[in-house]
Amino acid sequence: MKSWMRALILAFFVVTLATAQGNTSSTQNDELYFLARTDLKAFAQRVSKDSKSELGQAQAIVRWLAKNFEWKFTDYQRRTVQEIIERKGGNCNELALVALSAMKELNIKTRRVHEINIHVNTPDRGLRAHELVKQKGNTLSVFGRHHNDHVWLELFDSSANDWFPADPSSGLVGVEDWMKGRVWFAKRVTLNPLTDDMIVPFAVFAADDSGKFTINRTQHYVIDEFDRLYDGKLSKLPEWNRWVTLVDLLDDKVGGAFAGSINLHEYESEIDELATVYEQLRAAMKSK
Repeated sequence: MKSWMRALILAFFVVTLATAQGNTSSTQNDELYFLARTDLKAFAQRVSKDSKSELGQAQAIVRWLAKNFEWKFTDYQRRTVQEIIERKGGNCNELALVALSAMKELNIKTRRVHEINIHVNTPDRGLRAHELVKQKGNTLSVFGRHHNDHVWLELFDSSANDWFPADPSSGLVGVEDWMKGRVWFAKRVTLNPLTDDMIVPFAVFAADDSGKFTINRTQHYVIDEFDRLYDGKLSKLPEWNRWVTLVDLLDDKVGGAFAGSINLHEYESEIDELATVYEQLRAAMKSK
């Protein structure tokens, strides 16, 4: 057989195999989506059937949702979990609600998490945010010209006896993945199209048993784990003390904004400075 004919046959089999694999994957996803719509427990069991721990089960659920559900901008409509599934997408809060419900079907202990992050500076967005605060109160000050809010989950893994992040809109599960997708200075790889706009979180609160965001996780993620990610080198930089001071100051104000007692827009200059310090830390680490 001539070499060109052999190559042609080989190419044909490669394309055929790839098509078959693609069709199989598509069929499996269709089946999983049907289960999610009709029997959320069966969906959770099926999608995580190869997982051996709560963390592994959560990874399977979160990554499937991030890959197969569409990110949609907030439209301030209240939807049930079933309505979000039927819509096959939603904003961060809606995707978190679906993931939380699926994890509960597997008896995974979960809690909602509300963060505030440095966002790409957008003056028009700031004007809209100020107007919303006038109309609806201080709780809407959690987003503004240079900051934004974001919702995800924490899950409790009994084998590790600890809480871990799980972000259904980005597909990030576990401390290492979450830190590298949300905090570190190098290129980030997530499934959220808005990741690059959410520069770095500066306040993180988990919900207590009553549903109020009172469990402070800022120190854990934004200071301790941030420094650990760089092997303790950040805390040796002169800019680090200012980072910690501003995070502590704004962390307290964010707690008040969640409670409706503080307008976070009154601290825009501190948020601007924190964004500058983050870039100074990035530059300092790059020069090492």
